[in-house]
Amino acid sequence: MIKRVKFLRSSLAFFIALVLSIAVNATVNIRVAASDLVESQSQQRWYFVRHFEKQTGADPTLTDIGQRRAVALAEYFRYVPLTSVYSTDYKRTMETATQSALQQGLMINSYDPSNPKELIKLIAQQSSVLVVGHSNTVPDLIRAIGGKADDLSEMDYGRLFIVTKAGSRTSTQSIIIPY
Repeated sequence: MIKRVKFLRSSLAFFIALVLSIAVNATVNIRVAASDLVESQSQQRWYFVRHFEKQTGADPTLTDIGQRRAVALAEYFRYVPLTSVYSTDYKRTMETATQSALQQGLMINSYDPSNPKELIKLIAQQSSVLVVGHSNTVPDLIRAIGGKADDLSEMDYGRLFIVTKAGSRTSTQSIIIPY
């Protein structure tokens, strides 16, 4: 009988320790999940793209390939909600931005490429922003917002840069938009 009581006590102690362990782990997991949720809510993301392939001439429109890339860009943003879209006031940049803005039900905000500080000031307080620019402006905009980017050549088309800021950390990724 004494052995049975000792066995029951040790089993009960083991059971209590197990329940406490599970409760502590659950609390830790809930705290970790909550901190991840807060971090994801405080995360900012900006999307930068140089206009797609263009015709020749003064203020050219997009080529067929450029137009197909613009449709593919809108498809990329199909499940990525944007809060605003910015473009310079040139046909090629506006055409690059149009499909994405239409799909999201957004207006295209025009910005002056010769005044990048004004644009950075505007978008720094926002998240999920698409900015369409030029080979000589996109890398500087990315660097100004805290991301990393190499200079682009006149032949660089189709690269979407994604700059993410979470707390004090900023990362830059890029993908190619197909045509």
